[in-house]
Amino acid sequence: MLSILQDDATSTFVGLVGASVLKYGFTTWLASGRPKVYEKVGKVSSLKLYPVKSCRGLDVKTAECTPLGLRQFGVTDRHWVVTSQNKWITGNKEPKLTLVTVTLHEDTVEMTAPGMEPLLVPLNPKLDTALIRHIGTGANAIDTLDCGDEAAAWFAKHTGREGVRLNYSHPELKKRESINFKYPWDHYAKLGDRMAFSNYCAYMMMTKESLTALNAELDSPVNISNFRPSIMMEGSPAFQEDQWEAVKIGTVSFRMIDLCSRCNLINVIQDEGKHSEAKEPYTTLRRIRCFPKYGVKPCLGIYLALDVEGTINVGDDVYAIRM
Repeated sequence: MLSILQDDATSTFVGLVGASVLKYGFTTWLASGRPKVYEKVGKVSSLKLYPVKSCRGLDVKTAECTPLGLRQFGVTDRHWVVTSQNKWITGNKEPKLTLVTVTLHEDTVEMTAPGMEPLLVPLNPKLDTALIRHIGTGANAIDTLDCGDEAAAWFAKHTGREGVRLNYSHPELKKRESINFKYPWDHYAKLGDRMAFSNYCAYMMMTKESLTALNAELDSPVNISNFRPSIMMEGSPAFQEDQWEAVKIGTVSFRMIDLCSRCNLINVIQDEGKHSEAKEPYTTLRRIRCFPKYGVKPCLGIYLALDVEGTINVGDDVYAIRM
């Protein structure tokens, strides 16, 4: 009889403890919010590959998502760059770069510009150690392959600048790391988030709705080429992408590492190769999209680092986890 009473007491005690733990766990779950899950937020509306930094991009219907950026036709996003005195030249410093059209052939990359004969460079140049050049400083420092005197002369003539060179990030050369960027604010880059000549992350995403909201504030609307996202999507309220900590497209998944803080490059009139005299859309973007964390730099779009590789297509559904 004593044994039975002891068993009953033990069962009662265990039951009370179990109920208490369950109640505490449920209360904690409610307090911390429900588990974060992917929600459908829209679909991919366009994909853009930029072989040469600051030059015109290529619209693609499908692309591989690699750790270094979108890849199609054997070319990975932003793997060529124009330099001067071993420093990068972007469209902000040289707006005429935005007039350069890039075409990919089986084994060559063709570049054309108004009034210029076409320039052809190898799509997959051999690594010649005698041509390796260290360019950039700080987080932008990287070893590259010089593309030769013909390419240098072509870009010198087009830009009107002496001493410019075309450089290539060869697959066998080390890439830059997002984690090395030091800003006054925190970001969420991890060791291994790499890129060649992308600004500070291999992917940047924007929504059509955010662009539409900005254009509603402008006297002269701008198009997406001013902002150069690799992935454009639609179907979500304007600026909702600010709140996404992860994005998934098909089997491909990304982490949001930061908002995309903007510079005056967005003021370049892409079809004319010159800066906007009105300094738009940067001036308006500063009025409507500045946050204390980023100081005077306005934000539009989000930087994404790749976690799971795969292929994505225009029209694919986009899912996100909200912060």
